[in-house]
Amino acid sequence: MGHLTDPVTLALLVAVGIVILAVTVSSERRARRERLIRSVRALTRDLVGQHSDALVRRRATLLRTDSYGIVDETGWQREIRHFLDKVIRPALEPAEAGLLSADERLADTVRAEIDARIRLRSDEVAAGIELVSDMTPAEFERFCAAQLRALGWKALTTGATGDQGADVIAEKNGIRIVLQCKLLASAVGNKAVQQAFAAKGHFGAHHAAVVTNADFTRSARDLSGTTGVKLLHHTQLAEIDSLAEMRQD
Repeated sequence: MGHLTDPVTLALLVAVGIVILAVTVSSERRARRERLIRSVRALTRDLVGQHSDALVRRRATLLRTDSYGIVDETGWQREIRHFLDKVIRPALEPAEAGLLSADERLADTVRAEIDARIRLRSDEVAAGIELVSDMTPAEFERFCAAQLRALGWKALTTGATGDQGADVIAEKNGIRIVLQCKLLASAVGNKAVQQAFAAKGHFGAHHAAVVTNADFTRSARDLSGTTGVKLLHHTQLAEIDSLAEMRQD
């Protein structure tokens, strides 16, 4: 039986030691990486929570639905990347930021988490101002105003009298819009378009719109084309920023 100083025995011990060291180092690296990942995701949750209202508004503004009902999320996904780069990355520790830059799978996970959390919050906001079947016209006006406030507008209803054709007046970033709100069982006609157009001038608004739960007559659509009054189904209020184009005429 050889001694411990035997060259073969020494080589075996050294090899075993190297393996144990490699396994230990690898285990420590994995543990450190997992700690960094948990830290990145925890910070992401905190920052998304802090900016959830702004992110909900941006999502509502940037999602596009075409004539076939297909939702285009290109702008919203670009906003998620912007939020990741400009808000989350600067708040990370150097080691966390380095891992996020090096690990694209982690970056994908973080972007997916931002999307999922804001999608859930958007659903919660929408549920809180859901259109119900027994809603009154006055409640519909308040519903429209609440939709705009959820998107960052300062929106007020004018009340039953003295509205001069505007049921809701809203402002955001120096832009003023007036809404004529029609909760009807039949198509909305010319009169609502005329009222909204008159209210635009009376209140010095940049945009005017008629919002309804129903449809519009052919003549109302024709008059919309010549007056510039926008005709909206209530589900389109989530797109009001893009519809108003957020600039003065």
